[in-house]
Amino acid sequence: MKLLKTLILTTATTLMAQAITPLEIVQKSDNIRNPNDSFYQKGLITEFQNAQKVDSMLISIYSKKADDGQFKTLVKILKPKKDKEKLILRNGNTMWMYDPNSKAIAQMSPQQRLMGQSSSADVMSANFALDYTLKLEGVESIKGGDKKMVECYKIGMTAISSEVSYPTVEYWVAKDTFYPIHAKFYSANGELLKKSYYRKFQNILGAVRPTEVLIFDGVDTNKATKLSFSDFAEQEIPDFWFTKEYLSKFSGE
Repeated sequence: MKLLKTLILTTATTLMAQAITPLEIVQKSDNIRNPNDSFYQKGLITEFQNAQKVDSMLISIYSKKADDGQFKTLVKILKPKKDKEKLILRNGNTMWMYDPNSKAIAQMSPQQRLMGQSSSADVMSANFALDYTLKLEGVESIKGGDKKMVECYKIGMTAISSEVSYPTVEYWVAKDTFYPIHAKFYSANGELLKKSYYRKFQNILGAVRPTEVLIFDGVDTNKATKLSFSDFAEQEIPDFWFTKEYLSKFSGE
């Protein structure tokens, strides 16, 4: 009897999982991670070593969805003083950094570190559904960022091109809400680069969204970085802000 009940439950779970496609799951989660309209937010990046604060960086983030559904993002560093006024631009999968001291504009990698375990790609708005081929690998319960168990869809993600920030990702999305819960990011040779946990969900710009991401080093979990987002606001952003040529002229907060 127990075996029959187990079989029925397993079959029901499988059928429920098959009722929605991995693309639909990730699209719903993308819409939770990012508003559809152009918006502004502040980000505080805090680096920890053995649970002790090591350093921090404050940034302004301007994002706007392009016609192809992907985001254009401009980041301005506000603190620390040594990096103040530097700009990072992402338009498509191309990224640039502008240094106002040298007046130099240099192309950069999405995986280039900003601080601690956070890379430039981690603070950029992105639609996973557009960057990866997706496979539903099952339904499983995992411990989320708030230490509570969450039943999730597990999605395997493979980058559609070498320009995408991370070649492969394992991604867990809450089954009942489609909230992003957890992700593991891998290099091209399968090395675990880092693990992220999404948490502190709040009603922001029309949806409940994560306002904090915890990132742990893939090898040494004593190395951690916290991304905290605040001051969300809808903002009309002109397209010319997201051009390489405008970086030296930008004067926003």
